[in-house]
Amino acid sequence: MGTFIGILAITWGVFILYSSLFKMKNRDYKNQSPIGVSGYFEFEFLFRLLSKSPWPLIKGLTVLIGFSFVTVGTTIIM
Repeated sequence: MGTFIGILAITWGVFILYSSLFKMKNRDYKNQSPIGVSGYFEFEFLFRLLSKSPWPLIKGLTVLIGFSFVTVGTTIIM
């Protein structure tokens, strides 16, 4: 079971890294939806706050999250 979860985390991390490095454009890092649409006010407020940051900072955080998933997956497998 641990191996399966590790492989799943590594796959998810690689997907995040690929998307953030090659597929996402500058406008994808900005939140354009109105607050209150999804019902998760806290997340929408957090994303609205993050969208005011410069996009290279947000892209760096996204890459860091991808590397974190790969690292956690590797640690779980070992």
